[in-house]
Amino acid sequence: MDDRIWKPLLLIGIVFHILAAFLMPVGLDAHVHATYVTDEMDDGEAHLEWGKLRADSPDGSVPEEVSSDDKWFFWHAIMEMWFSLFGASLTTLHIIGLIAGLGCLATIFLVTKSLFGPEQALRLTALASIYPPLIRAAGRFYQEGPILILVTLSVWAVIKAMQSERKLNSWWLIPFICAIIILSFKGMPLWYVLPAGLVLLIWSKSEIRMLAFIAVAIAVELVIVWRNGISLTEPDLVPALLSSFIGAFIFVYCAMLVFERIDGEETELSRMLENGTRLVSAGLIGWIAALWVTEAHALDMGFFDIILDYRNNPRYLSLVFIPLWYARLTRTGATGIGMQSDRKKLVAGAIILMILINIAVLSATGTRGSEIIGSELAEQANEEDDILFISESSLAMHRMYSIRLTFDPDNDGENLAYWRTSDSGWQDELAECSEFSDVDWIVNFPNDSLELPPGWIEVELDAEADDWALYKWGGEDARCS
Repeated sequence: MDDRIWKPLLLIGIVFHILAAFLMPVGLDAHVHATYVTDEMDDGEAHLEWGKLRADSPDGSVPEEVSSDDKWFFWHAIMEMWFSLFGASLTTLHIIGLIAGLGCLATIFLVTKSLFGPEQALRLTALASIYPPLIRAAGRFYQEGPILILVTLSVWAVIKAMQSERKLNSWWLIPFICAIIILSFKGMPLWYVLPAGLVLLIWSKSEIRMLAFIAVAIAVELVIVWRNGISLTEPDLVPALLSSFIGAFIFVYCAMLVFERIDGEETELSRMLENGTRLVSAGLIGWIAALWVTEAHALDMGFFDIILDYRNNPRYLSLVFIPLWYARLTRTGATGIGMQSDRKKLVAGAIILMILINIAVLSATGTRGSEIIGSELAEQANEEDDILFISESSLAMHRMYSIRLTFDPDNDGENLAYWRTSDSGWQDELAECSEFSDVDWIVNFPNDSLELPPGWIEVELDAEADDWALYKWGGEDARCS
């Protein structure tokens, strides 16, 4: 009975991963990291050369070198290895994303099989294969797949260490190393592993009740917001935290834990895993809330506008569902994942809902306009031509960098790019021919029919670029002669 359900479901999930790699555009963060990596491959130093991702002005940017400062070392090393072998391209990023996604599923299956047997391994892996954040990560080359690999290996090592007769053993090295790699992936200081590990060890042996859970989430949010220079009286703090809790409920419980009943007798190991994972979950909830508040403050936008643009941030919670599953599977006599008669409708409904969500996501994968614009510029622009990017998007600088990989894959060009909002007075800057003296191309997103000064013409693109538009200087003379 179960094989007729779980094996086809796993196959459907694998197909979803493959389709995502072919259909979905590479994510904005992936484009930014690719820019760092290709620049380091070109001149030995990893920089963004078109300015900060968070510009100092709300109306525009200034081209300047922004160093990676060796953040994201392991993540960039992986990308550099693949770029060295297969070339810097969107295709290479899609290949890495697909391999990371399928590698995550393989890791979940093999580790779960070694701990809980082949039946639970098949069921858990089948559910993970249709989990929308992991499919999205594979298609857009986000970090969730690789990080979940590291988390799964860490929890496996912790279980092995706890089952060993010796309290201090070599198994503990694995979660320590994995934690360092994860911190590097997220661009965080590596020394965080020491206090985080100590707090995690203490809390994992304590009882994490709801009040403590909420207190940890609030504390993390306040510390991050304060560190980012934002007042602790900011009114967005409360709705951000509530929204983050709702996101956690949807992304973790509704998407995953609804498949598994809590039964069996609690053990020391299951209690430790449960408490430790709850602490991590609370920290992530507070962190996500702080990210929303920080972005709303930095971009001077309404909170709910930020929520709309950054609605996928709760996907970071995807790393906790494996530890939570393992905490429940390590209970004595636990039923685990199955199709019990009293839960068949609930499980079947949740599976159908996730499949429908994935179909909807894959049928509306997002714009590839920046990739098309970049390819067009690569064919037509000269080395001395600069680009003016007009956009109201809260992610305007990220979108500007998403042009780079198809425009200048080797990152060895001298072209500069400037971002401006439509009401920033960019027309006057063009006319003055000072900072914009070499601007011969204008990119607009979303395309809202810019009122351009005389002499500019729209470029007819070879492919549909969605809401993107490209204009070039078409006057008889050089624009700033």
